[in-house]
Amino acid sequence: MTSATRQAAPANGRRLILFGAFDRHNFGDLLLARCAAAGARSEIVFVGLAARDLHAADGFRTLALADAIAAYGNEDADFVHVGGELLTTTAWEAAVMLQPPAHVPRIVALHDRNADARAAWAQSVLGTARRIPYVVAREALPARWRTHFRAVGGVAFDALTAAERNEVLGALQGATTLGVRDSTTLNALRHAGLAPDLQPDPAAATSGLFRTTIRQRGRGGEIAALHARLRSWIAVQLGAEWGDDATLDRVARSLHSASDARDGGIALFRAGLAPWHDDRDTLRRLADRLGANAPLAILESPRVLDICALLAGAHAYVGTSLHGWIVANAFGVPARCLVRSAADKAARYTDTWCKVPRQWRTPDDEPLFPPEISG
Repeated sequence: MTSATRQAAPANGRRLILFGAFDRHNFGDLLLARCAAAGARSEIVFVGLAARDLHAADGFRTLALADAIAAYGNEDADFVHVGGELLTTTAWEAAVMLQPPAHVPRIVALHDRNADARAAWAQSVLGTARRIPYVVAREALPARWRTHFRAVGGVAFDALTAAERNEVLGALQGATTLGVRDSTTLNALRHAGLAPDLQPDPAAATSGLFRTTIRQRGRGGEIAALHARLRSWIAVQLGAEWGDDATLDRVARSLHSASDARDGGIALFRAGLAPWHDDRDTLRRLADRLGANAPLAILESPRVLDICALLAGAHAYVGTSLHGWIVANAFGVPARCLVRSAADKAARYTDTWCKVPRQWRTPDDEPLFPPEISG
């Protein structure tokens, strides 16, 4: 176990420990950590399943959970599970997403067809036997720590195995506070006998928390170059699972229509560089379909605030990233999430919080983009 760098004891007597999937590159998870830390009045420790440094992407340096316990286990602390679909991310998924992308095909080939092999490999990588590793029960933590769940998601909770559900419920029952971000998760946990609060995703506050910083970021670097190149743009992001030819053809046709109607350009970006998130090849193939003469740019920066600036400066957003939708919506930018079905987390979240239903589209919807985006 690597040693943790110990910070001075907090002045108010309780240390704030933020725990989540901000140990890998995903726009939403890194933004959630930033939102959770904003305005905190106590010393903050960022904790994940692995020790990582994501400052280069506007993230934070995370400690592995075991190191945080070793460093701060004798203190009073609030251990906060921060947002995202933490209630349903399995050990196999978590372990794969922490790997270098180039290693994933071999790992999947070795273990994907054997549940026991997947579980054993994930446990060896993560150093824990928890089936849902981003959920930690109070009993597994130091005695002076309290656990909290802040606007977490779990739309696939009912699809977990009985053992996984029982593990999650045991941890939630011991929490000091419990908040979830969508009505599907709310109803599932109520049915299981819990009484969670319904809370918006913390990233919904992005504009109020970081507007000045995001506007400043938009005046430099790639975003400034984008402003110089494109008079306006639709911000577009696609997860790797949307990279089949038929879907890319349909998205390209819709984008051509939308950009022509608006006399603007298209700005493509990736919302996650970790495995099973976004793939640059998907964007390249979409760009090829849009044609060499299309007013087009690809944002290369992985930095959270650059992506926020791209979204804040767009006249529309379309993509598979829920947090892309949340940030665009926070800045008043018309936005739609692309989902595979109405059961996806983005559909369930937007249907929970939007007065107008279906702020999302499936690949089979016509038109793929709604009138305010497609013109």
